[in-house]
Amino acid sequence: MATATVERLRDGREIAAVLRARPQRAGRLVVVHLRSREDEAVRLAVVASRKVGSAVARNRAKRLLREAARQVAWRPGTDVVLVARAACADADRGSVGGELLDLATRLDAVGGPRS
Repeated sequence: MATATVERLRDGREIAAVLRARPQRAGRLVVVHLRSREDEAVRLAVVASRKVGSAVARNRAKRLLREAARQVAWRPGTDVVLVARAACADADRGSVGGELLDLATRLDAVGGPRS
């Protein structure tokens, strides 16, 4: 199965629209927000507030989430916003990836095109 191209979601208004949209799922390390579109591309944004910690901690959490998101076969036509939680900065790569995959699967955001 070919995975969809993952692009960056950069526009603040579009990120806010995804954050307002449903569905969403929260874990101990990350909160996953989704919005479906008609386009085929997957767009991704990673957010870490100052609650996560210092700039170093926020950047580490975002790097971990971006790497974990690359391993997920997102459903085409999905906007994804990943919000780091404070525990994410101290977590290892395996636990972040496992939790993200679990949340994405529960949201039905993994796999082929929607029918």
